[in-house]
Amino acid sequence: MKLQAISRNRLYFFDNLKAFIILLMVIFHIGMGYTTWDLKWWTVNDIQKSNFFDYFILETDVYIMPIMFLAAGYFAPMVLVKKGLGAFWQDKLRRIVIPWVGGVLFIAPLIAYSTFFSRMPVPPNFFDFWRNGFWGPFYQQGHFWFLGILTLFFLLLTAFHLAKPSYLSTPRQKRMPPVWFFPFFALLTAACFFSANLFFWNDTWLHVKYIFMIQPVRLLLHLCYFSLGVYAWKQSWFTPGGYSPRLIPWSASAVIMLIVFLLYRVTFTLMPEVPLPFKIGHALTHATFAMTATFGLIAVFQNFFDSSAYLWRRLAANSYIIYFIHQCVVIPIGCLVQKLDINIWLKYTGVSIVTLLLCFLLAEYIIQPVLSLGKSKKSLPLHS
Repeated sequence: MKLQAISRNRLYFFDNLKAFIILLMVIFHIGMGYTTWDLKWWTVNDIQKSNFFDYFILETDVYIMPIMFLAAGYFAPMVLVKKGLGAFWQDKLRRIVIPWVGGVLFIAPLIAYSTFFSRMPVPPNFFDFWRNGFWGPFYQQGHFWFLGILTLFFLLLTAFHLAKPSYLSTPRQKRMPPVWFFPFFALLTAACFFSANLFFWNDTWLHVKYIFMIQPVRLLLHLCYFSLGVYAWKQSWFTPGGYSPRLIPWSASAVIMLIVFLLYRVTFTLMPEVPLPFKIGHALTHATFAMTATFGLIAVFQNFFDSSAYLWRRLAANSYIIYFIHQCVVIPIGCLVQKLDINIWLKYTGVSIVTLLLCFLLAEYIIQPVLSLGKSKKSLPLHS
């Protein structure tokens, strides 16, 4: 009863949505190996190919990270106000910064090396690759780039809080967004996307002094979603009596924009040189689909998956660990089945199920118990 009293106001649907997005991210990364694009930088390219995975990657890539950044922005000020700056950064150092640095130094080189290991009969010596290749043309941060950008956004939030402490410290109010708010946000994020797309190809990755790994065309868009999360927290969105996205309008809009985005993306933006008018259309369709998919999924989970059922609790509790380790499972399994000439749907489905199960079991029964050594009891999963 005490536990129910303490947690009855918890937004379980956000825990569950984040867990779902991370599981989706795992099968997204598995699907990268089955595209027809022959991605030379990807870890393991399977001999089986299908256009379905081209479309799956194109559309999923639009909204996964906006949802993650919005959720991070929503819960960060809550922790900052409750614990103060010192405890806030102590928590972020432990949960975000140290895992980010450790992942980049010790796991990302193995991820980069797998592109050679999975393609060459005799791959180069790993330590030679680490010295001469990884810290040169093959540098990457794997999926840990997200933690680096999250750290950057937390620094910006801290600077904002120090410059204007009253914004986060004054009591929150329940306010509905005005009718112009979401069209304005779509245009703002489209403008961010378009302005960067004038100088960079829309899927370009680059590193900033080996510290941050960024997609220049999406960096400001992601900052907008993080900031939107902070604003949504301040306005008490998604809480009883606060704003909640309506299921039918948002989900229907998301489906429509999914079709529009894919048709536009495949028709007008896969050419070597994209004319300026088509870049404008790409920015508008990308930004609008990202927004409608984000709020459509929030509406779906708030209406149907606002649950503290056991499986959801365990998935939420282990989602961060699954995110962290999943490439260590995806890559070896991908190498094992890479050259098996079997039905592609059987292969992909089997690999996805085995990978998700292994990630969950490793997180639940090995990593979580190790991390919990010395603790008297397990706590509820923390929001990042």
